[in-house]
Amino acid sequence: MKYVIQYEHLEDELVINEKTKWHFDMVKECANEHRLELSDEEFKGFFKIHISGKDISWLMHKMSVYKLSFADSLISYITY
Repeated sequence: MKYVIQYEHLEDELVINEKTKWHFDMVKECANEHRLELSDEEFKGFFKIHISGKDISWLMHKMSVYKLSFADSLISYITY
């Protein structure tokens, strides 16, 4: 069974063109791969990070496997 959360309410807010649609879909896909149900603020944070070209999969892995918060995963990324 595939884990899928759509985040439609955020899509209306964040997607303004094809480029942002691609980034939105990548964040959504990565969150679903890691079986994370992100808060709106966490999703927006990952969206900004993805747009900047950074690896969000590693951060989501930390949140999923080690049960870290979004802030703690960012701190571990910075100090890694």
